[in-house]
Amino acid sequence: MIMNETPHTPASLPADEARRLQILIDLDLLDSPPDERFDRITRLAARLFGVPTALVSLVDAERQWFKSRVGMALEQTPRSSSFCAHAIRQDDVMVVTDACRDERFADNPLVRGDNPIRFYAGSPIDVGDGVRIGTLCIVDRVPREFGAEERALLRDLAGIVANEVAAVELQAVAQRARRSADTVRALLDHLPDGVLLFDAAGNIQSCNPAAERMFRAPCRELAGQPSGALIGMQPAPVARHEGTGRRVDGSSFAAEVSIAEMQHDGQAHLVATVRDVAWHRAEQERVRAANRRRHDFFRTASHELRTPMASILGFSELLLKREFDAATGRELIDIIHRQAVRLIGLVNQMLDLARIDSGGSDQMHPAPLDLAEVAAKVKAGVEDAAQAARIVLHPAPDLAPVTADPLRVQQALANIVANALAYSAPGSAVEVRIASRERDGRPGAAVTVSDRGVGMTQEQRAQVCDAFWRAGALPDVPGNGLGMTIVHEIVAVHCGLVEIASNPGDGTEVTVWLPRDGAPADAARETRQ
Repeated sequence: MIMNETPHTPASLPADEARRLQILIDLDLLDSPPDERFDRITRLAARLFGVPTALVSLVDAERQWFKSRVGMALEQTPRSSSFCAHAIRQDDVMVVTDACRDERFADNPLVRGDNPIRFYAGSPIDVGDGVRIGTLCIVDRVPREFGAEERALLRDLAGIVANEVAAVELQAVAQRARRSADTVRALLDHLPDGVLLFDAAGNIQSCNPAAERMFRAPCRELAGQPSGALIGMQPAPVARHEGTGRRVDGSSFAAEVSIAEMQHDGQAHLVATVRDVAWHRAEQERVRAANRRRHDFFRTASHELRTPMASILGFSELLLKREFDAATGRELIDIIHRQAVRLIGLVNQMLDLARIDSGGSDQMHPAPLDLAEVAAKVKAGVEDAAQAARIVLHPAPDLAPVTADPLRVQQALANIVANALAYSAPGSAVEVRIASRERDGRPGAAVTVSDRGVGMTQEQRAQVCDAFWRAGALPDVPGNGLGMTIVHEIVAVHCGLVEIASNPGDGTEVTVWLPRDGAPADAARETRQ
């Protein structure tokens, strides 16, 4: 069949061509797989009219594509030579009894080529509002007449095709609706904020899983409860309201509520988004406290830095301006060296503290951590063998790992052990016990460092984690008062706790507890619910 010649009289475009093409595209029928619903109709048409070819033809912008075909090997032909492009412009069945005698088609390549078309009858497929996307047509290789009854029958069959197209469209709409509903449900299921849907009376109709966790009750228990019982306010559109959320068990939490109106099933509903802001408020307070600490820290740090620098400057000027004997000169150089070491240690610890304080958990690199191995590394890192021998490790068997930054936890534990060695009698044991321990229902592990040293008063215990604070009982103990401050900050960013038990003369016991998962307490509670 000749396909590429230009027909003598091409069909003009329908007045609604742009809209017609858009509807055809939206139906998603073009280039779709064969469908028995349409094939059944073309087979029936071929038998009823006794023709070799029957087609469901969809007229695209530049082609006609056959959704179903009997007696036609081609899947499509150019629109320029299409009989159906003429048929969709008519309200009724278009009949060409002999194409060779019809001036519109006499020079058509489909008429002049191999297996030429001589007879054609096509009924438009109307999908509503007069929009015709194609035809149900029959073709013969010989001229023939086509009476009124036959035209009516072809028209009825085309109506059946239109019904099947409508069924396909309805099915596609239903599938899109299901996908949309599934998408919305998946979105609601994974939102971290609670979502509450209210009925006209202000009672809860439905909620998402986050709301179930937030209010600690399944949706079936929350349904029917008045809004005031849970969010402390009547539902009304509001951009943002900070108040108190009330759980079913009677507990409460700081809540941020936003309420908006939405249409659902043709009716107006109010939907509330509830956010637990307790952690957010705690974080804001943490930042404010950190800023206060930072201000106090740098005010004190300037003094602490000035002391060794003044010492270095003063003794170095003496060496430059005066002549000393070798022994005195060496003593002065030794003082300068000790002050320089102190200064470097102070600067390094200040930088450590600043990094932890400014970066928080972002500066951490958590990984599964065996605290018994960390304690062993701390002992191995003590350079003085006699001091290292004083450290006695007591790891519990079958100790579960915690999620924490290995280097930071080792740094914290090393600071605690160094204090215990420094503030206890030479030769006395410093015991380190590691065991699993729960706090408030949260699994974790505790490291307890005990010494038999000078101990602390209640006032001293309250100050021990303050920057640059040092116990005054043993003034010859080296240090700059930042060790326990760093311990406190490291443990805090791991969402753990530092506990200190001590009395004067009875030694000191410092316990560091770390949660197994490394998550904040509020997040852990949400995970368990």
